Amino acid sequence: MAEESRYPTYDVWDQHTEWDGHTKKIVGSRKTPQVAHQFFTKEEAFLLQTLVGVLVNEHRLEVLTFVTQHLDDSAASPIGESQRKVGVPPKKQLYRLGLAGVDAECHAMYGKGFMGAKPEEQQAVLQAVSKGQAKDPQAWAGVVPSDFFKQLLHDTVSAYYSHPLVWSDIGYGGPAYPRGYVRVEKGLTDPWEAKANGK
Repeated sequence: MAEESRYPTYDVWDQHTEWDGHTKKIVGSRKTPQVAHQFFTKEEAFLLQTLVGVLVNEHRLEVLTFVTQHLDDSAASPIGESQRKVGVPPKKQLYRLGLAGVDAECHAMYGKGFMGAKPEEQQAVLQAVSKGQAKDPQAWAGVVPSDFFKQLLHDTVSAYYSHPLVWSDIGYGGPAYPRGYVRVEKGLTDPWEAKANGK
């Protein structure tokens, strides 16, 4: 995260000895994601990782790798979507068309691909896409730009806030099973929870 953390000395992983084995395994796998793209091509995966970094203003490779891998796993999954707005393509198609659309949009606006654009140019491209203001309508023939942006943002944020480094950033104590949270009254924290500014 770009901003200085309110919990600079807090690391939620320090609590892993209090978690059950299943929880420890799941959270531990998020710390060291394995790159094995099943759905996205290598080029698409790099583009997606760049998009994710711009969306959440994140530069830590372990977090970006995890989010990208999570999105790839989701797109590759045979499990269907629970619901989808009428007219929006299936997620697999939406992502593939959307990634191509973003790159084409950046070419239309700045004469270069998204990954080669400056941060402020990347932000401008995503703002245009989020508002459905496409400069290259042909690139978006199969998908509405804002539909892709909404799906990407939803999926990115969901994955991002499940990473333990991000939990530490926001002072989240993580799963507390089987120990549990005891001091649940407003303003109170358990002794092992994060303290703002290390206090």
